[in-house]
Amino acid sequence: MKTLITCILASLIFAEMPESSKSGSGQTQKPFFSFGIIADVQYCNYEPEGTRFYRNSLTKLRYALNSLKNDSADFIVNLGDLIDRDFGSFKPVMNIIDSSELKFYHCTGNHDYSVENRLKRRIPVPFPSKEGYYSFVHKNFRFIFLNGNELSTYSSANRSAIRLAQNYISALQNEGSVNAIDWNGGASTEQLAWLDRQLSEATGKNEKVLIMCHFPVYPENIHNLLNYREVNAILEKYHNVIAWFNGHNHAGNYGNFNMIHFVTIKGMVETESSNSFALVEVWHNKIWIKGSGREKDQILAY
Repeated sequence: MKTLITCILASLIFAEMPESSKSGSGQTQKPFFSFGIIADVQYCNYEPEGTRFYRNSLTKLRYALNSLKNDSADFIVNLGDLIDRDFGSFKPVMNIIDSSELKFYHCTGNHDYSVENRLKRRIPVPFPSKEGYYSFVHKNFRFIFLNGNELSTYSSANRSAIRLAQNYISALQNEGSVNAIDWNGGASTEQLAWLDRQLSEATGKNEKVLIMCHFPVYPENIHNLLNYREVNAILEKYHNVIAWFNGHNHAGNYGNFNMIHFVTIKGMVETESSNSFALVEVWHNKIWIKGSGREKDQILAY
């Protein structure tokens, strides 16, 4: 155990050294690539409620995308909850996203489905797949996007699907699970099998993996994916997963198990004027999260 702790500390110290000091030639190294990341914009044209200032999210989003564009981010990851409620809330948010001319990859969150049942299938968030989960490879890094709303009481008007989710939540409640709440969602057995195949394929191709989902799976938290334990049982089989990024918990969070970094990005909707977003730089030995506003800087070695 002491040897493992020593190795981790050495790795973290090395990660924070100036890049020029790591090169034998003295040349400054550069990250492989960078991407922007936002979570829980939750815009709607309503008065503030508590710490959530819904209307102010448009200004914050516009500022965040301008900043990330100036930083030459390769693409932007939206971790879900672009709106808080009402289908009409999507239009001003998507106008800002489209006018930014930035490449976007999306997750959906539970609030994105806070619309009339007849409109749930018309949510204007583009996906490469009808299932809402997908992957792509960028410079030998596999990005896996999971659909944490697939098993839920809110994402579908289908009564049998709702009943299945309710049964799942009831079972969790009987176990005393803290995340047995109807604003959490889960992933189907089909999606979990797909995740396992993706990780196996990435291992065979010697790819590092970054996973994106609206919901956290670690540490244990009331916001966690309903079947987070099943997800973690899959993740612990592999050693090429660098990090899991999620939103949903507006306060932010961090955990680590199996040498995987679990990072919860803070909610943009929170507070009257403080923003929250990040530029994520991927280096040969670390992820450098350069936070803005309430989102703090983090250097995560791998």
